[in-house]
Amino acid sequence: MNKGIPFWEQHIEKMVFGLAALVLLGVLAIVVLDLDAVTADIDNRVLGPAEVDEVMIAKARELSRKLQPDATADIEQFASVSGGGGEAYRQRLAGSTSPATAPPLIAPSLASVLLPAEVGSADVWYYQPIIPEPRIQPMVLQTIDTIQQSELDRVPTLSAMLDGGSRDVIWTTPVASIDLAAIRAELEGQDSMTDPRRSQIPSNWYNRRPYFVDVVFERQAMGRDGKWGTAELVEPVPGMRSFREEIAELVASAGLDAGFRRQVWQTLDDKVQQLEIMQPDFYATKNDSFAEPTLFDDRAASSADEIEDVSDEEATRRQQQREIERRLRDRVNSAKRVESTLEELGGPMRQEDIDQAKGDGGGGSSGGGRGGGRGGDKKDPNGDPGFGSSGQGKKGSAVSATDQRRRLNLTLKLDRLKTEIQRLQSEFEALNPAAAAAMAGLDDESLQIIDVATDDEMLVWTHDLGVVPGASYRYRCRVLLYNPLFARSRQLLKAQQEFATAFTIESLTSDWSAPIEIKPPVEFYVVRATEDGGSMGLGEIRIEMYRYFNGSRRSEQFTVQPGEQIGRSATVTQNGEVATVDFSTDWYLVDVIADPAAVGGSGLDRDDDSAVVCRRIDGSEVRLRVPSRQIANPERVRLKMDVRDAQSS
Repeated sequence: MNKGIPFWEQHIEKMVFGLAALVLLGVLAIVVLDLDAVTADIDNRVLGPAEVDEVMIAKARELSRKLQPDATADIEQFASVSGGGGEAYRQRLAGSTSPATAPPLIAPSLASVLLPAEVGSADVWYYQPIIPEPRIQPMVLQTIDTIQQSELDRVPTLSAMLDGGSRDVIWTTPVASIDLAAIRAELEGQDSMTDPRRSQIPSNWYNRRPYFVDVVFERQAMGRDGKWGTAELVEPVPGMRSFREEIAELVASAGLDAGFRRQVWQTLDDKVQQLEIMQPDFYATKNDSFAEPTLFDDRAASSADEIEDVSDEEATRRQQQREIERRLRDRVNSAKRVESTLEELGGPMRQEDIDQAKGDGGGGSSGGGRGGGRGGDKKDPNGDPGFGSSGQGKKGSAVSATDQRRRLNLTLKLDRLKTEIQRLQSEFEALNPAAAAAMAGLDDESLQIIDVATDDEMLVWTHDLGVVPGASYRYRCRVLLYNPLFARSRQLLKAQQEFATAFTIESLTSDWSAPIEIKPPVEFYVVRATEDGGSMGLGEIRIEMYRYFNGSRRSEQFTVQPGEQIGRSATVTQNGEVATVDFSTDWYLVDVIADPAAVGGSGLDRDDDSAVVCRRIDGSEVRLRVPSRQIANPERVRLKMDVRDAQSS
């Protein structure tokens, strides 16, 4: 007996065996006592262990019966099954296995070696340019002037657009900017990611430059209900260069062909004639009031004003200075454009040059000019028999009648502009000597005429002579370019041949401009108002009225009492000319009300600065006017300068 071994070590095997037996008995007891907890899900039913065997045996017997040769098929089970997958599968079986919609034709290898890339190929799908939309300038220019009689003689249809035989005309000039670089990039575009691949159009199909055949502006007029009406096309300026009417006539009759394409190319290769379509000049007018448009940001910056607390007199003086600065910049820009156009045409020309050349037995001008080799039988709106039939010629050759007339008119215009610039510079120096030096250097840089083949951006515009005073309009723009695929059907795939029939491709359309209200024939400003004045003590106002009449701005003052119509006819003497001018308006004076907040100003007493209520005769509009604000109104300052300039001319 080994007394050194502990009891638990002696009986360890027995202990382990007993513990394992206890665990086994416990598990057996749990299974027996919780037998119902073991379940199975079959056919959306929960089955216990006793039911599973029975269900599985029944399923096996049913399957064995359906597999017998004489078994009946249960077709109702297939009625709810969609056959879309099978149909799609059959379509894929019948479809083409080629990665392209149509395998490209294979041209003879010899032809590809002999022909240059510029010729093009009927085996290629060409890229179709998408011309970006112009960016409309928010500010629409508005001008009033008097057309020279010589222009009415040159363009007989123009007389019908003027009112009552007068040569005074008011017109708008909507402006947009176009991205020339983006347009050229589209013409040179290609796309290798499409199926089939879009290749670049051969450059000689569009002569390596965009040809702008037309600039189309549309306008909408605002109705009395404040809603915009139907968009209408703004017609080309009568007598100015345009292909629109000619293209419409050819499409309706003989159709367009490659010969007409050559005519357009020869015309628009000339930078001056291209600009006549994109930036039409206005007619020769008495005052040369039309200023060449500039980018809106530049114009807005020139009229920006610092907000300061100054007297009304100082505010009026500053407004006058800003107006002179604006006019000076406009005149300088116009003069630069005229100079660059004259340089392109061959230089200035005066009537004495023509007379001298005729006296010397010469047929051309002494100043030289652009080519006289204009063939063809087309006539331009200005009477040039060679319109559209040649490009720019060499200096020293005979000039066309159109170029000669343009040079004469532009030379006269340039002389008038230079005289006006000198006068405005003197006025500006008197008002602000410190800034006069900077303004005097405006014309230091010369202006190069725009070339659509190389420049990145340019402005385009038109002149709308069909506007009605008092109405409100807005404008949008698109441009029409020569279509490089025109008349190339033999060199195009069948899928692209339809694009060879259109002579032009349209750009996307711009947004609408900001609305512009056409100024009424007569504008008036309240310069004095007394609540208890007048013959009946009901109040009285002093009205300063302006009307453009027969080539110059006229002004008159009237006294008006409540209930009376504002304005009437008056005899006005200006520069020795006596004329009866109608200053009548469709407004009348309703009341004069003392303004407790009035402090006078602009030379007014507090009692003369009452609030004035005016109303249209038809009751459609009511306006409140305060004399001290009316006197400092920028438009009034502008109109007073017009009257002063007319009296000093």
